[in-house]
Amino acid sequence: MSHPLFHWHLEVSSKCTLKCSRCPRTEKPELFKVTEMDLSFVKSFLTPEILLKTSRILLCGGQGDPIYCKEMLEIVEYIKSQNEKLHLCIVTNGSYKTSEWWERLGNTIGVHDTIVFSVDGWDQESNDKYRTNSNFESITNAISVLKKVSPELLIIWSTIIFKFNQHKLDDIKQLAKETGADVFNVVQSFLFGSWEPDYIDKELGYDPLEPDMSQQMVSRYRHSERDLFINLSGKQTEFRDIENIRNMTNQFENNKDSYKDKPVLPLCMLGERGLYVDAEGILYPCSWISHPFRTRTSKERDKEIKWNDSLFVKHKEEFDLHVNSLDDILTGNSWAKLTKSWKNPETMFIECEDKCSYGSAYDKFTRRIIPELDRNKKIEESLKKYRQKAITHIQ
Repeated sequence: MSHPLFHWHLEVSSKCTLKCSRCPRTEKPELFKVTEMDLSFVKSFLTPEILLKTSRILLCGGQGDPIYCKEMLEIVEYIKSQNEKLHLCIVTNGSYKTSEWWERLGNTIGVHDTIVFSVDGWDQESNDKYRTNSNFESITNAISVLKKVSPELLIIWSTIIFKFNQHKLDDIKQLAKETGADVFNVVQSFLFGSWEPDYIDKELGYDPLEPDMSQQMVSRYRHSERDLFINLSGKQTEFRDIENIRNMTNQFENNKDSYKDKPVLPLCMLGERGLYVDAEGILYPCSWISHPFRTRTSKERDKEIKWNDSLFVKHKEEFDLHVNSLDDILTGNSWAKLTKSWKNPETMFIECEDKCSYGSAYDKFTRRIIPELDRNKKIEESLKKYRQKAITHIQ
């Protein structure tokens, strides 16, 4: 079973202007190298041949923000010049770029693409409560410019629920609509004291950022999934990912039995998680595996696992696209060691164990990707119902 190449996730830059208090780059800056990709490097592994077969590319930092990459615009222009119809999704805090910069981006991306702005406040002061050093005016200007230049582009305003904004969600939603966003995305985070005791303030005895999930307005925006998507403009949203869903479906149908009765069902092998390349040029099967940790406890093996013992730390050079070709990495001994570990609880990578245990991964994939598939119909008809991402209207 070869690794699918139709879905990619690129961290084109590990630079960021913000200092969000619970971002790993703020909490553990010593674990990250500030660097970025350039166009020539992207061309070296995302060749025209690969891009023609690519259905989705996510530009979202593991630790950085893509818009702070010096050659971000050139990279986007190259990608879209090779395959205009692939779904390009950009996730950003949106701060500090000029109108001219956004106009150039808007002239490159459009009807097949999505941009997500991460904004948690309703003005400069409130947004800075978590997204420290943001520039609220430049964010709203960016959305307005893109709406004008590229009206078919899907613009999402994404807000994490915090204590400081839980009473203002209706107001933030209205501001998002007035600014030009098509979708209001409400995110339920788990980086709070209820799940992570380290976030509890010792003097206060509670986590000052954690929202009251029983609060009336919060309860209206709660959802069974981590995200709730509220359509603000009536714009159609689902078709952008149809080709990627087609590829994931085929991958699932052809390979679903390969991991039956095994400890994990790797979502990367189904294409649900994109192949991840970080800003240093290191290739991972997904971004989850790239996130450094100090020590974690394996449920399967009942022992502590250290980040420095990771395959991607000990043999980092073998996954470096600056010195190895994509094909050499994917057919190399270390990648084979990783993929074989998925069928052996004793050698399994801990992030794979946490994120893709067979039961939870199968449930996630079938619940989100194929719940409405009618196998008696043509896949093209079924895809219209596929992966709606809970686009919901709140009255």
